[in-house]
Amino acid sequence: SNAIDAGRQPIYSNNGYYVVTQRDSLTAPKTISQTVYPILGWIWLAGMILMLAYTTVSYLLLQKKMEEATHLQDNIWQCEQVASPFVLGFIRPKIYLPYAITHSDMVNVIAHEQAHIRRKDHWWKPIGFLFLSIHWFNPVLWLAYIFLCRDIEAACDEKVIKHMQKDEMRAYSTALLHCSIHRRRISAC
Repeated sequence: SNAIDAGRQPIYSNNGYYVVTQRDSLTAPKTISQTVYPILGWIWLAGMILMLAYTTVSYLLLQKKMEEATHLQDNIWQCEQVASPFVLGFIRPKIYLPYAITHSDMVNVIAHEQAHIRRKDHWWKPIGFLFLSIHWFNPVLWLAYIFLCRDIEAACDEKVIKHMQKDEMRAYSTALLHCSIHRRRISAC
């Protein structure tokens, strides 16, 4: 009856019943796993590729900008294209500082960035971003990554001020406040 309702022509058989030919046979409807899941899989893959491509391009552009940096001492470099101090590199991380930073702020900022290097934060943050790239669709992972970044900064600050006096802590906080004005969007580096 479904075939007849769909406009198929019935064939009368010898025993008095209408039958549907093989050409007119009904097929089972497609399931969600056959229709929706493949589309969602491609969307997930595209999102992951976009996140990883964004990170790779951002990293390469940042590295390109830092080619103009001048060596200050050890692994510390200064560049006029830098708005806020940061660490760049995985194997041999370098600290990049803006030229506009004062000498008193520089001492505290270098201590902060060196604490990041000692704690291997230049590895932990990209690993966190890799997990975020894989699970980009999950809002809980976005929150987790934001909290990871905050915790990295808080742990680094705690490590630096551990043995400081109150006036040194005040100078350290002021230096970081001066540098935090130009923070950027979510990033892996």
